Formats: sequence, structure tokens, C-alpha cells
Amino acid sequence: MNLIKIIEDYKYSSKRELNLVTPCCNKSNNDGKFSSFANVPVIYGYCHSCGIATLPPQLYQDEKGNQYSWNEFSKKFESAEIMVQNQSFAVAKGSIAKPTAKLQNYIPEEVLWEHYYIQPENKLLKYLRAKYGNAKVDDAKEVYGIGSTPDGGTIFWNINSELQIQKAKVCYYDANGKRTNKFKVPYKNEDGYHSCLFGEHLIYDKFKGVDKVVLVESEKTAIVGHINLPQYNWIAYGGINGLTNGKLQCLIGHKVVIIPDMSENAASIMYDKIPYMRKLGINASIWDMTDDKSDDQLRLEGLYNYDLEDVFRKIMH
Repeated sequence: MNLIKIIEDYKYSSKRELNLVTPCCNKSNNDGKFSSFANVPVIYGYCHSCGIATLPPQLYQDEKGNQYSWNEFSKKFESAEIMVQNQSFAVAKGSIAKPTAKLQNYIPEEVLWEHYYIQPENKLLKYLRAKYGNAKVDDAKEVYGIGSTPDGGTIFWNINSELQIQKAKVCYYDANGKRTNKFKVPYKNEDGYHSCLFGEHLIYDKFKGVDKVVLVESEKTAIVGHINLPQYNWIAYGGINGLTNGKLQCLIGHKVVIIPDMSENAASIMYDKIPYMRKLGINASIWDMTDDKSDDQLRLEGLYNYDLEDVFRKIMH
């Protein structure tokens, strides 16, 4: 089948969909910062808050004018009509298509295991092995499915409570276990890969109110927390603004302690989340490691932006 890529020139719709949950930030669009594109479902557009453009799947056309898109999950082209059906868009005649569900593709499990066994391992695992020993790191690697890329990156998989792999983040670390500025996100939102909490697969409904869930900012911190205190379920929300409303559903009914990184902004964002979380039925509290110190005070003490792994490092030294 000979297909030609269709080049689209997207223009903004004249109307802002204020009731939309943005596909990039997963937040309410009541401030109107997400501008939908015209003549496509309203989940496609540009977010003036985070700066991310969410584009429809790339369309291709055959010699007869039939349109197709590439399905990353099935690794084949599908007709554009099937694509729309799979995305669960309720299209009413004469009205804008309203999204009834967010498209979610899943990464095949064999991809995780393919990267799990790559040698040599990434620098983060090497650092952790030198610091905590092989037995504890082998356990953490298996619990979270930590993978490596051929160029030395660390793969953190977002595995949901149904054991489906929703997304992956590739981070790079130096020999001292510190993250560099380099990272990759190989599976994109616009292709139907949306993140969940890192470690969500460790949360079991049957242990609601019994097991304690510890929420931290970075995946590395969750792994180090598991190594040091494995009696708790260590979960990461993946960045200072990563605890979106959509990720909270799996926490309903659970006891949750949030440990933000040591900065006024990181702590403030989490304090703002607490009332909403409690309204959902999440028994949430915060361990604020700043102890109400300002960022300037934290800088003077050499603690600014410390995470729990830094605290463990100091304690163990």
C-alpha cells in the first residue's frame, strides 16, 4: 500500500472549551489556557500553560483518497474511521465532537523485559549497587521493572494497577547518582501514551486504610525509599507538577504521606493538593522537610531542592 503523508495546517478554534480536562497537564481548562484546534476533536490544541501542543495522529492517504493513521500498539496502519472509533469520540451531528474518554495505548510487556536485561546496566543502578548492595538493588529493580537503554539511560515505566504499561521516561545519571539534564520520553501523549503514578502497580485496593503509601517527587527517590524502608509502598508523581488530578484516582481510600522536595514551591504545590485529595477520600498528609525554612535559608544550609535520597545519603554518612 503506497501512502502519502497528509500535511495539516492547524488553526485555533474561535471557542475555548472551558469544561475540558487538558490532555497535556491533565487539569481543568476553566482558565481557558488550552486552545483547541478547529475542525478536530477538542482534545487537540495548544496549551499556553505548559507550552505543549497535542496534535491529532498523523494521517496518510492512498491513491484512492482513503485516509489511514499508524497504530503504535498494533504496529500497523488503520483507517482514519477506526482511529476515531478507538478514541471514543461521541460525534453528534452539527456539533463539536466531545471526548468521552482519553485514548490510552499500552506498551507491550516484552518491551519492558527487553530493556530489563540490557548489559551493561545504566549508571543509576551501578551507583545504587555500590551504595546499597546487589540484593537490595536486585529487589528494587524487579519491583519497579527498571530498565536500561543501549546508551546508558535509565528507564522508568509507568505501570498501572491493571499491570498495563502506560508510558516510559528515560533519565540519565552520572556516576555519583545525580541526574543530568538529558532525558527522553519515547512514547508521546499525542500518540495515546499518558502517564500514571510511577509504582501505581504496587497499590492494592484490598489494603486500603492498612498499607501506607509514600508519595515522592522523583522515580529515583521512590526506588531509594523502597530500598531503605520497604515496608511502605513508594510511589512517585514524576516532577514538581506531576501529581495531576487524573493520577489521584488509584489513591482513593488509602493512607498517603507526601514528601515534597525541599523548596518552598514544591511544598506549597503539595499543600494546595491536600484539600482536594481529602475531598476525594484520600487520607493525605505531608512531611514538609523544609521545616518552614525559606529557600534562602535552605540555600545557606546547602539543603535547597534536596530530596529524600539526599537525606538518606546524609544520614548514612
